[in-house]
Amino acid sequence: MKSPNLLKAVQPFIAVIAVIATAITLVVAIYFTLLDLAWIAFLAGIVFAGLIAIVSRATRAEVAASHRGAELAVAEDKLRELGERAQKLETMLSHANTLLQFADEMMPAMVAYADAEGIYRYHNRAFRRWLDLPAHRIDGHPMREALGRGVFAQIEPALMRAFAGEMVRYERTHKMEDGTSVRIHAQLLPLIGAHGKSLGIFAILTQISGPSHVQVIGLDSTATEPESQPAANTSALESLFNASVAEDATGIPHARERIMAAIERNEFSLFCQRIEPLDRSAGLPGHYEILIRLREEEENLIPPGAFFPLAEESGLLPQLDRWVVANLLQWLENRQGSDGNLDQDTFFLNIATATLCDADFPDYVAQQLYKHQVSGRMICFELAASDLAANRGDIDEFVRAVKLAGCKVALSGFGREHASVNVLRDLPLDFLKIDGGVVLNILRDPVSMSKLVAINRIAKAIGITTIAELVEDDATIASLRQVGVAYCQGFGVSRPQPLADLG
Repeated sequence: MKSPNLLKAVQPFIAVIAVIATAITLVVAIYFTLLDLAWIAFLAGIVFAGLIAIVSRATRAEVAASHRGAELAVAEDKLRELGERAQKLETMLSHANTLLQFADEMMPAMVAYADAEGIYRYHNRAFRRWLDLPAHRIDGHPMREALGRGVFAQIEPALMRAFAGEMVRYERTHKMEDGTSVRIHAQLLPLIGAHGKSLGIFAILTQISGPSHVQVIGLDSTATEPESQPAANTSALESLFNASVAEDATGIPHARERIMAAIERNEFSLFCQRIEPLDRSAGLPGHYEILIRLREEEENLIPPGAFFPLAEESGLLPQLDRWVVANLLQWLENRQGSDGNLDQDTFFLNIATATLCDADFPDYVAQQLYKHQVSGRMICFELAASDLAANRGDIDEFVRAVKLAGCKVALSGFGREHASVNVLRDLPLDFLKIDGGVVLNILRDPVSMSKLVAINRIAKAIGITTIAELVEDDATIASLRQVGVAYCQGFGVSRPQPLADLG
């Protein structure tokens, strides 16, 4: 093992000794052939060539040593940089482990994550205790199996909406094995990949009341949350969870400042999802719903659930809605004239509850429409039906103001809760979106189908265009077409795509 290394070490000296010996031999030969000038010249040339060879070899060795020295310096810099990164990663890992330990062991809220196939990949101790199942009966098992078919069937509409990319909140009454009932508040946060594809959902469940007189088990969004200490704890837990998710997603602990900076620096991206006409022979134009994503430095997209709850809690949604309006109108201004069919399309913008209460927002919309020379009829502001009860006065004023600017108005989520049809007569609506929870069940639930038919019939009688939400397959599309619904929207129609890629 040592012989090759020894030979490599003495090799330069052997070459030098050989050259010196050759030179001595040549000098002796010259001495004994003084009278032969040709022979002297030949031997002198050999000596000179040997000297040049020695000098050349020495020069190459010096250059190689210099090059190796530079490589060593670069390697040292990289090693130092890697050390600094390792230290930062170690700090981040320690912080993440602290948060994970809290979520796993001490957090009273029940937290679980299921992938796009509905398979549980994570759960904390509180979730395991609630289901009364060992860990190996949850991890790697389908939600239907772990929750039980009965519970899964009751919450399936909400799960489908979450897997489709919508943040869902609801309350339900859950009957325990001992016969007592508890009130559960659930929040489903979708995890969206870079191309708008759902990667899975986070579920955060909190118990907001003990035994209840309510005997109906299932979704019950009309019930009010009790004003009690458990409810306050629920809000605090949600805030903590949202803050942790936002911090991990953005890498910045101060989420409010991060969102404000993102608005100021245009670090959001606009996506769109097509709303397809069901009767293509009628010549109806296609429409688009505008979605928003937060863009990181490496152009990675984080899920909406990571920043929307924080923006809502920080009171930043009105600023975010203004950003969407300004950037959409700028894009439309640039596109006008390049696409002759663009003027026929309508772009739907979801409006936050806080924005509905912002009296200056309609004026801002009118100013932006005038600035970019875009017709108001291309913009449709989408209001949530769940906002009607608590914000009816603000909604009436908002609708009146944006209608004056030439914009359209849509009401989404209709049919999810009990709502009077008089609302459809009182509000000057252009579109009515039938709730996805109704649409998802029309093929297997006659009650849902009857509900959809009734909503569509009433809307048509009033002159409102209907849109079915969360359409997932061709069979549902065929049923909607047969009923006479005008438009449909969902992953069965098209997936979200960057607005910039809209052809």
